[in-house]
Amino acid sequence: MMMNPRITRGALALFLLIAAGLACGSGTTTSETDKANKLVDEGNAAVQDAKKFVADAEAKKTQMMQTDVRRLAEARVTAAESIAAYDRAAEKCKAAAQKYDEASRLQINDKFKEYLMLKVKEYNKRGEMIETAKGTPQALIESTNRSSFIIRANSNNSKVDQLYKEAEDIGSQADKLQKDNPNIFKS
Repeated sequence: MMMNPRITRGALALFLLIAAGLACGSGTTTSETDKANKLVDEGNAAVQDAKKFVADAEAKKTQMMQTDVRRLAEARVTAAESIAAYDRAAEKCKAAAQKYDEASRLQINDKFKEYLMLKVKEYNKRGEMIETAKGTPQALIESTNRSSFIIRANSNNSKVDQLYKEAEDIGSQADKLQKDNPNIFKS
């Protein structure tokens, strides 16, 4: 079976974002902090939506992979549905990154700003990973034989694994920054 368990486990887990907020700090205005917190909440909502779309895409990809070879047309329809769900998930990742970016441009605490900039990088990378993940169902649609599908799917899965690792590394940096500065973030 060509299912990539890393993306299934990781994609669901990686979209769990701790709601980050900012306690009023020196040099920040309440209205700017409030705006940043609102944007973070909107970004977090987009992350939750992305998580749902990834779960749907992965379920469809699993269904596609388990479809009997004699029902290739049916598997290709499921592959197209998986691609559509991946597209929606990638859009939500980009929307989350945009909200975090917008919040990072406000007059807020520097550590919180740094955290948000890491989240922007992380969710842009996760969006890229999701865009890449749709290459496996796309390979099924375009492949003319089993061998060509397996080669393309394995190559694609390697790329997804690398992007996953990069996104996780960035996410870990953001989590460490948050952990090292608990007085800045509200829980």
